[in-house]
Amino acid sequence: MILERDFTRFPGLDGVTVTMRLLYSTLVAFTVSVPLYARGAEAAPPYLSEHRSNAEDVAAIKRVLSAYTTAVSNGDKAAFEALLLSQDVPFTSTDELVGPGAKAQPVDTRRYPGFRKAVFERGPQYTQHFYNVHIQQDGDLALVSLDFVTKAVKGGGGFGWKTLQLLKVKGQWKIASEIYTVRDLPPS
Repeated sequence: MILERDFTRFPGLDGVTVTMRLLYSTLVAFTVSVPLYARGAEAAPPYLSEHRSNAEDVAAIKRVLSAYTTAVSNGDKAAFEALLLSQDVPFTSTDELVGPGAKAQPVDTRRYPGFRKAVFERGPQYTQHFYNVHIQQDGDLALVSLDFVTKAVKGGGGFGWKTLQLLKVKGQWKIASEIYTVRDLPPS
């Protein structure tokens, strides 16, 4: 231990002095680092939490989400596409962008045509359910995050987490983007 060392070779330096210097150095390091940390955790101005949201819009967004799962479960391409801002919206899984099968640059998130082919070309093939839905809204912009389970009619399927951005255009909420994770359902 440091206090048991022989400090006689260093005049004026004993175990108590060394311990005090170590404590002082620790205190100085702590004093310098706390303000740096506190700046990163600074409270946001109160006006930032005043998002413009209302019950009617939240209810309308929930109707979009319900129509989404209904369209997927019924294999109704037209109903699903009516929910989209356009067919060129960003719509992809993270695996398609950064997973092992992802292609090199450039990254293109507009992959709705692949989803449309997989989900709607052969009629009803899946049932989909949303869970843990969180809606944040500020005026004509909304962010939805949720967990989903998609089961294939013939067995198997996937689950994951997705985020959707919605825009209110001419009084109607439309899906402007969707990015999701997906994993195979565990064996039942």
